[in-house]
Order: sequence, then structure tokens, then C-alpha cells
Amino acid sequence: MKTKDVVVGLGEIGRPIQKLISKGGFTVGFDKNKTLMDINKFKKNIDVPTKTLHICIPFTNNFHQNVISLCDKFSPKCLVIHSTLPPYTTKKLQSKLTIPVIFSPTRGVHKRMLYDLKRYTKFFAIEKNVKNKKSVSNSFSRLMKKSEVKTKQMTEPLTLE
Repeated sequence: MKTKDVVVGLGEIGRPIQKLISKGGFTVGFDKNKTLMDINKFKKNIDVPTKTLHICIPFTNNFHQNVISLCDKFSPKCLVIHSTLPPYTTKKLQSKLTIPVIFSPTRGVHKRMLYDLKRYTKFFAIEKNVKNKKSVSNSFSRLMKKSEVKTKQMTEPLTLE
């Protein structure tokens, strides 16, 4: 069955993330600014199930609710947050969602983000109590490897937050 990854937030972080992970599988972008999206591709594939939802939006007071609403909209099997977060954000989100939440902050300089994503190791972490943690982390690592990005798993998201 065909699935897709959805990258939310097509700015200085999201656009390079989308470009990279599209090497590893079928990917569409979503942004509140519709001019940043490939609307035809998005609409054509709206009914394709979402495997992974990649969050690349800045943290705000509404971040938790925005992410939960996006999960309701796309019904992903997994959530990856590439944004910078304050401590315990991943834990709070994981407690409200039934899908695995991966936190993988992005390192690099915005103007050369695509280059830096390949240059630096992409650290990631998942809360300890998540079902299928090993399978989910292996799947994320494989996607990043296909995208030419090195990964390293940390013991818990708080270490990275």
C-alpha cells in the first residue's frame, strides 16, 4: 500500500527536510501559506495514508494544540518533531497522542540548511514507554539513511530539548 510522509511548515527548516526525505519515500508538503505548497500534488494525494508527519514549525504557546490538530487532520502512524522545543514538550505531546513521537532537533545554519543536514549527525529520541520503540526508531533511521543523513539515538527527548 502506498503511503506518504507529510512535512508541515515549509520554511527554512521544512523545505530542506522535505527535499531530503523525498529521497527516501513519497513526500508532500503542507503549510498555512498555500503559495509554498505544491497544491496539485497535495490534493491529488490527500487520500494516501500518512506514514509519518514531520513538524517543522516554530514553538509557540499554541504548539501542542496545533500539533494535535495536525495529527487529527493527517492521521499519521508516527510523528517527528524537527523544531526546537522547551523541556518536557515531547513528553507532554506523547501523553496526549497514541502514536509514537520522535524528537529530532535540526542543527545548522538556515541559509545552508540542506548542506548542514547532511553534514551533522541528526540526533533523535523517543520516550521510554512508547510501544514499538525499536521498530519506530529503526524506521526513522532508515529514512534518514536513504536521505543521506547520519543519525544517532539518544536515551530520552529531554536530553535534546
